Amino acid sequence: MPKYRCEEARDYSLCSERAPQSLMQEIHRCSLCPRWLNFFWCFAVAGFLKEEEVPVPDKRFALLLALLFLFSFIMPAAAAAGLPQQGSFYTIQNQEAEVIGEGVTLLSYTLTAGDRPVKVYILQIDLDNPYVMLDGLIGTDGTLAETETVSRMIAGRSGAVAAVNGGFFIMSKDKPLGTLIKDGELVASPIKRSDMPVFALSKDRRPLFDFFAFSGEVRAANGKTFPLYGINKPAYDLEDGSLSDTDHLTLYDRYWGPQPRGADPNHPGALAAEVAEGTVKQVVYAGEVQFVMPPDGYVLWGHGAAADFIRQNLPVGASVYVNYRTEPDFKKIKLAAGSNSFLVREGKVTAFQGEVKGKTARTAAASAGNGRWLYLVAVEKSDASTGMEQSELAKLLVDLGAEEALNLDGGGSTTLVARRPGDFDLSLINRPKQGRERLVTDGIGIFNTAPAGQPAGLIISGPRTVLAGTYAEYTVKGYDSHYHPWRPEGVEWNPPAGAGDFVGNTFYPLQSGEFKLAAVAGTARGEKKVRVLGAGELRSLRVEPAVIRADLAQSVPMSFKVETNDGQLLPLEPKYVEGRSTLGEFRGGQFYTGTVRGGGKLEVSFLNLAAEIPVQVGSLFRDTGQNWAFKQIEEVAAAGILKGFEDDTFRPAEPVTRAQVVTILSRLLDWPPVQESLSFKDMVPDWAGNAVAAAVARGVVRGYPDGRFLPGRYITRAELCAILDRAVKVSSGREEMAFTDMDAVPSWAEDAMGRVVSSGLIRGYEDGSLRPGTSVTRAEMAVIISRYLTLSSQWQFTKTH
Repeated sequence: MPKYRCEEARDYSLCSERAPQSLMQEIHRCSLCPRWLNFFWCFAVAGFLKEEEVPVPDKRFALLLALLFLFSFIMPAAAAAGLPQQGSFYTIQNQEAEVIGEGVTLLSYTLTAGDRPVKVYILQIDLDNPYVMLDGLIGTDGTLAETETVSRMIAGRSGAVAAVNGGFFIMSKDKPLGTLIKDGELVASPIKRSDMPVFALSKDRRPLFDFFAFSGEVRAANGKTFPLYGINKPAYDLEDGSLSDTDHLTLYDRYWGPQPRGADPNHPGALAAEVAEGTVKQVVYAGEVQFVMPPDGYVLWGHGAAADFIRQNLPVGASVYVNYRTEPDFKKIKLAAGSNSFLVREGKVTAFQGEVKGKTARTAAASAGNGRWLYLVAVEKSDASTGMEQSELAKLLVDLGAEEALNLDGGGSTTLVARRPGDFDLSLINRPKQGRERLVTDGIGIFNTAPAGQPAGLIISGPRTVLAGTYAEYTVKGYDSHYHPWRPEGVEWNPPAGAGDFVGNTFYPLQSGEFKLAAVAGTARGEKKVRVLGAGELRSLRVEPAVIRADLAQSVPMSFKVETNDGQLLPLEPKYVEGRSTLGEFRGGQFYTGTVRGGGKLEVSFLNLAAEIPVQVGSLFRDTGQNWAFKQIEEVAAAGILKGFEDDTFRPAEPVTRAQVVTILSRLLDWPPVQESLSFKDMVPDWAGNAVAAAVARGVVRGYPDGRFLPGRYITRAELCAILDRAVKVSSGREEMAFTDMDAVPSWAEDAMGRVVSSGLIRGYEDGSLRPGTSVTRAEMAVIISRYLTLSSQWQFTKTH
C-alpha cells in the first residue's frame, strides 16, 4: 500500500492520499497558522492516520509535530479583531460579519456617535490566504481616458468579491492626482510633493504605507539629456505655488488614453513629440495636430525649457531613450493608490499632511498583524449616517487595531461594492453621499482565486418577521467550500412541526412564535430564524395618507403599517387589508372615489385592528377647484386654520384684512386667550377680539398713532412680513434681497422682509419683483401658512410666547 505523502495541490496546498481530505483542508485553511506550519500539521496528522508501518523515528517526529499543533491553538497567532463595543468616541448599536470570499470578511457596523448614527463598512482581508488576490482598477478599456463607477470597473471580472474607490483625482481633468501602479506597471507616477503619501501592496502580498519618489531622464541620440518629471500626470499645483508643467517634461503612454494630451492655456508653446519603437515620428505644438497615442510608444510633452530640449535635440527620425524609476521600486508593487494623508502610524493617530474638514463620507486603507491583515474602510454619509471627521476616522482605525493607515478619496467618491454570500453579482453596500456612485479614476478590487469547491451551505432570504394572517416568500442561495456561489436545485423546506406549511417557496404560518425555517439541497443546509406575530402582539394599524382629499372619479394610492406592542412598525401589503366607504371603493391598495361630492370616512381593518380615514371627495369650496393654490387651500382649511364663508366659497382672490391675519395666526400658533382688554378707538369684530388681544399682548401687532386698529384694512406684503417676523421667530438669519423693486420696500420693513424672505415663507414673483406694497390675497395667505407647516417641522422657526 502506498505511503501517505504531503504535496502541493490546487484545491489546497497540502493533502494526503489516505488521510481524510476534509481534515487536511481545514488544517491548511486555519487562519491562525502560517503556511509553513500548516505543512507540518498535515504531515503530523498523516503520520498518525496512515495504516502502513513506519520507522519509529518517523512516528516520534509525527508525535512532536502533533504537540506543536496543539500548542498552536493554545498560543495562536494574532488574529484580526473588529471594533470594540465601546470605542473612543462611539458605541456599537448593530454589527454583522459576512464571509464573502476566501480570506475576505465584510464587517458592517451601525455606530452611535454624539447621539447620531454612523454606518461603517470594513473589508477585512487576510493577505496570508493564498486565494486572496488584489488588483488595481482603472477604466474598462484599460486606460485613464474616462472615469467610471467602481461597480463598472469590476463588473464581469472573474472571482470578484469586493471593491472600493481608490486615490484622489482632479475632478476637472478626470485624472489621478497621486501614484497609480497596476501589476508592476507605472500607470501614473508619484506626485512631486512631500505631503501626499501612497498606499501600496507589494507583489509578495504585504501592504506598504509610504511616500514614493520619482526620477527619470530622456536621452537624445546626440547624448543630450533632460530630466523626466512624471508619467501620465495632469497639471497640478506644487508646494511652492507654481504649476507642475512649467519648464518640465512629462511622458504620456497608452494608460493616458487614445488621445495624447493637448494644449494648455497656462503653458503656451508646449511641444508634443510622438515616439514609436524608440524613434521620433513627429514633433508638433501640443493640441495643434490631432493624432492617436502610439500603441507601442509614447508622447513627450514639454513646456519652456523642456520644449526647447525637444526642439533642439529630438528631430523626426532620431532615436530617443527613456529611463525612469521610483523609490520604492514600482516593478515590485502589485497595486498603489494616492492618498492625501497618513491617519495612523505605529498604532497611533498621527499628524495629518492634509485634512478634509467636516463630517462626511470617507474611505481608508489600514493594516494590522504585522501586515497580515488589510482593512479597506468606507464610512457612509447619508440621511441614515452622519459621516465622520478625518480625526474620528483615525481614532476608529486605532480602535480596529490598525498599525498603519492612510486616507483615500472620500466624500461623493466613497464607494464599497461586494458580492454577498450566495450572490453572483456585486452590489452597492454603502449609500453614496450623493445617492449614486460617482465616476472615479481608479479603485481597488479583491478577488477569490480558489477553484470551485463542494456545496457547503445555503442562505435563506426573506422576511424575519411575519404577521399572522399573511404569508411570506423565501428564496435560497448557495455557497461552496471556497465561498463561491452556486444555484441550489430541488430545495426541500423543513419548518418545525405545527409552525406552518410551505407551498413551493411560500410559507403560510399556522401559529405565532419564533421558529427556525430550514432548507436542504443535497448535502447543503441553511436555516433562518423567523418570528410570527399573532393578533395579540399588534397594537394599531397605521395608514397613509391619514386624510383622503380627491376630486370625483380619482384614485388615491395607500400604504399600511402595523405597530407592534413593542413599538415596531412593520409594512403591511394592501392585499391583506379590507376597506369600505360610502364615498368610493378600496381595492388593490387604491381608494377610488365615486361620483358624489361630500365628506365621510374610509374604514379599514386587518385581523383585530381597525382605522378610520377622513375622506373629502370634491373641493371643500365651490370656487377653488381651478385655483393655482387649490392644494394649499384645501390643506389649511381642513386643518381649521383658514375658513370659508357661509355660501361655501373661499374667495381666494379677495385680500385679507388685519383682523383676518391676526385670527389666522392665533389658530396657527395656538395662542391662549389673555385677560387684557382692547383700548383702540375703533371697534374690533367680536370674532377677532380674542386673537387681536393675544397678538397685542405678545407684541405681534400694534395700533396706529391715532389710536385706531383698523381691523378691516387690507394688509400689504411688507406689513405681513413685519407681523410674521414678530409672530414667528426666524432662526435662519437674513440674506441680502435682490429683487427688481427693492426701492419700494419701506425702511421699517427691510430687516423683517429680509428674514422672512430668506426663510422661504414669502417669495418673489416670476418677473423678479417682490411687490411689498401689494395686498395679500386669501390664496396667497393659504400658501404662506402651508409653507410654515412644512418648514416648522424642520425647526427653522420658533413660536412667540
